[in-house]
Amino acid sequence: MKSLKEQLLQAGLKPTQTPKAPNEREQIKKKQVTEAIIHQEQRNFCEECQQVRPDVELYYHHNPTTEAEWICVKCADQLKIADSCRQTAQSDTSIKKMFRREHGATRSPSEIKVQKSDKPRGPVNGNR
Repeated sequence: MKSLKEQLLQAGLKPTQTPKAPNEREQIKKKQVTEAIIHQEQRNFCEECQQVRPDVELYYHHNPTTEAEWICVKCADQLKIADSCRQTAQSDTSIKKMFRREHGATRSPSEIKVQKSDKPRGPVNGNR
């Protein structure tokens, strides 16, 4: 004698697929984060005036009135930070060769050596 399952298959009924659990979802493959991926090519947030500006550069200075390092031209002029303290030439105005300081001489972008191994001192706020 045949089992009930075999008899139903012989009669022409097909087995149904087992349903997935209602809360089970497919896993999404994520890209691995490596040091080769550049997460942020340009910074445009001034840590001094807390605004997004097109002329923000990294300054290593010894000005006791501020701890900000990513500073826009307007704030750098007000704080009287010399352009010799500027470490980057990454802003939009610098790329378009429109970067100009009111306080002291302005260095050309070719004079600034971009060192990717330099890390800023203290906590970094980044773009907001």
